[in-house]
Amino acid sequence: MEFITSAGRQIRHSTLLSGRPSDVRQIQPRHEPTRGARACRTAVAALLAMATLSLLAACTGSATRTRAPSVAEIARLITPSPTATTPADVAGKNDIKMAVLRAQARLALLKSYRARVVDEAGRTQALFEYIRPDRYREVTDTAEQIGIGDVMYTRTGGGAWTRQEWPGMGRLANEVTIPQEFFWDVQAHGQEQVEGVLCNKYGVVLRIGDTELSDVYWLGVQDNLPHKMITQVDTQTTVIKLLYDFNADFTIEAPKVG
Repeated sequence: MEFITSAGRQIRHSTLLSGRPSDVRQIQPRHEPTRGARACRTAVAALLAMATLSLLAACTGSATRTRAPSVAEIARLITPSPTATTPADVAGKNDIKMAVLRAQARLALLKSYRARVVDEAGRTQALFEYIRPDRYREVTDTAEQIGIGDVMYTRTGGGAWTRQEWPGMGRLANEVTIPQEFFWDVQAHGQEQVEGVLCNKYGVVLRIGDTELSDVYWLGVQDNLPHKMITQVDTQTTVIKLLYDFNADFTIEAPKVG
């Protein structure tokens, strides 16, 4: 899950807990998204790989929780039925679209993986670990969060752990697949190395609600897994992730509370 919720232009690393990402770069907007579209894209992006600590904390005031909705459920609420054919479906582009979809599916089926959220200079802003089917851990310089099944543990500044019930949150940490009906256009951008791994670079344009947003994927030539992703959250915010340690052996355990 990615650390995403804001529209601020000048963001400090220490503001991650307030829901504002530190790896922000400017994007020239096609048009300003509606409030509903921004909320949807935030949810979609946040559930791709890393959970937003502040977003979860802001929701803890409710005494009763229902099952957390999936990415597809959220997005479909505000997105009209797509046209039968999009630019991504034409000959020569459909193969790219399917390669990205297969890469997302392969990532979701891995036993485990790690990811780093970085800024444009490559400096690490946050670390993330995931173990299928429903365990994750994320660490920033000011906070740490662990999700196991329906329970989330959080602490800030190395303090005491708190425990919160959140049905389905561990599962949502692995919601990394965007429904294919939101793919509007795709483009191949040749090959590049990502930390020593040769990758095919693909640009993806999504249409969610009335908003058009652009992502970039670097898929390994040999393993067809995403080794790098740049996700556009809104017209001013992107998140950069480097993924690695696919199927590595590590554990995530519940901490002692209090």
